[in-house]
Amino acid sequence: MYKNALKEDLIRVVEELDGTVESSDTIVKLKTKIENSSTFESDPDFVKTLIQNCIDERVSQNEREVTSEQKIELAKLQLAKLEKEIELQLAKNKALSLNPAAKVEEKQFETNIENMIKSIKTLSLPVPTRSENFNLFFQSLERAFLTKKINDEYKSEILINLLGERAHNVLLYIKEEELNDYEKLKSIVLREFQLTPRECLNSFKNAVKSSGETYIQFAARLTANFQYYCSLRKVNSFESLCDLIISDKLFETLNKETATHIGIREAEDWFRPIDLAKECDIYISSRSGSHKEIPITYGYTQDPFKNISQNFKTKIKENYPQYHERENKNCYICGDSSHCARDCEKRFKPKESNDHIHNRIIVNTLKRESEKQNSDECANLQYVNIFVENQPVTALIDSGCQIPVLNSSLIRVQTPSEEIITLSSCFGEQRMVEVKPINISLNQQSPSLSVRTAISPTLTEEFIIHPSVYSEIKKTRPRKERCFIK
Repeated sequence: MYKNALKEDLIRVVEELDGTVESSDTIVKLKTKIENSSTFESDPDFVKTLIQNCIDERVSQNEREVTSEQKIELAKLQLAKLEKEIELQLAKNKALSLNPAAKVEEKQFETNIENMIKSIKTLSLPVPTRSENFNLFFQSLERAFLTKKINDEYKSEILINLLGERAHNVLLYIKEEELNDYEKLKSIVLREFQLTPRECLNSFKNAVKSSGETYIQFAARLTANFQYYCSLRKVNSFESLCDLIISDKLFETLNKETATHIGIREAEDWFRPIDLAKECDIYISSRSGSHKEIPITYGYTQDPFKNISQNFKTKIKENYPQYHERENKNCYICGDSSHCARDCEKRFKPKESNDHIHNRIIVNTLKRESEKQNSDECANLQYVNIFVENQPVTALIDSGCQIPVLNSSLIRVQTPSEEIITLSSCFGEQRMVEVKPINISLNQQSPSLSVRTAISPTLTEEFIIHPSVYSEIKKTRPRKERCFIK
C-alpha cells in the first residue's frame, strides 16, 4: 500500500482524510494517523486507492516538469546553433566581399564535387536494396575510387551522397571524427546493413539466376558472395576453408534447438569441426542424456494439407517393441493366406459394381491402366496436364511427395520468399529451397487453387504433386465440366 510513497504523499493523504499534520510528524506518525482514521477503518480500499492516486499524480507531475525542462534546453541549443550559423554566414559574406576570387573558387569546388559524384555513380553499382549485396556495392565503389583517383578527403562525402536516405540512421549517431574517415564510415554502414555470416551462407546457397541475368553474371555474383562469406569468417587458407565447409555441413544436420544454442555460443566467430562436435555433445547430454536428434530437414514427402509437426509425435519407448508380427496373414481383398493385400492381383482390378452405371471417359483425369500387371513389372509414371499460374505444365503424380515441387524455370519469382525448407530425397540428398504459394488449375477457365509449393532450380521434372493435391484441384471444376462425355 505504501510502496513508492514519499512523505509529501502521506501528508496529502492525511489532509484529505481531515487529519491534522504537524511539522514534526515523521513518516511513521503519518502512517499511524492514516491507519487510525475512521475512513480507513470503514473503507480501507478507498484509502489505498487514494494513496496510489497521490503517488501517481506526483510521478506524472515530475515527468511533466522534466519534459518541459528538456524542451527548454533543446530550444536553447537550437537557438544557439542558429546564432552560430548566422555568424558563420556573416563571416563568409564578409570574406567574399573582401576577396571576390574566393567565390569563384567555391563554385568551382562545388562543380568538381558534383562531377565526381556523377562519375562515381556511373562506374559503381546502385545502392542495394538487399543487405547481402552491400559487399558488391563497396567493391564496385572502391574500384571507381581507384579509377577516378579520388582523394581520401572526398570519399566519405561521396559515400553519404550515394546512400541518400539510407544514411539517415548512420548520421544520427556517427561521431564528427568518424564522418571524415571513409574506412570508419564504411564499417559503420556495414554494421548497420550487413548480414550475419550464417545469413550470408544461406543467401549463397539459395541464390537463383534472375531472368535478365547471364550465367557469367550469375557466376560472378556467386563468386563475390562466397568470397564475402569467407571474409566474414576470416578464412584465408585451404585448411581453414575445409574446416569451415565441414562445420557448415555439421551445423545443417542439427535440430532447431541445438542449432540455436550453437548460434548463440558462436556469436561472431565459428567453431572448428571438433570444437563444434564437442559443443553439440555437451549440450545434448546435459539436456536429455541422449545423443539422439531430429535433423532440421523438411520431409520431401510431407502432405501440404497436413500441418502436423514431427516434434509432437508420440515417442516410442526403446524397451517396447514397435510392432508385433501377426500370426495369421490374410489378404483383406480376396481372403487368401498366401499373400498380403499389397501383392494381391485383384487390387488394381476395376470394381464390377460401377460397370452398369456408366461406360464413359472422365475429362482431364488421371489415366490408369486397369490391366493385370505381373508382379515383376514396374508401374509406369503417371502424368497429367494442368496449369500453373496460367501456364500449361506437365505434372508428375507421385504418392511419395508430401509437398508439391515446381521447377524454378517455369515461374518468375518477383520477391524472395521468407520461408526456406530443406528437401530430402530417398537417397539422402538434401537441398534448401524457397516455398511460395502457387496458383494451380485444371485449365485456364477453371478456378485456381493456391498451394504451398517448393521452388527448386534442379528439378528434372516440370512439376511433382501428390494425388491428394490433384484431387483438390479437380474439385474446383464447375459442375458442368464434371459430367461425363461419350
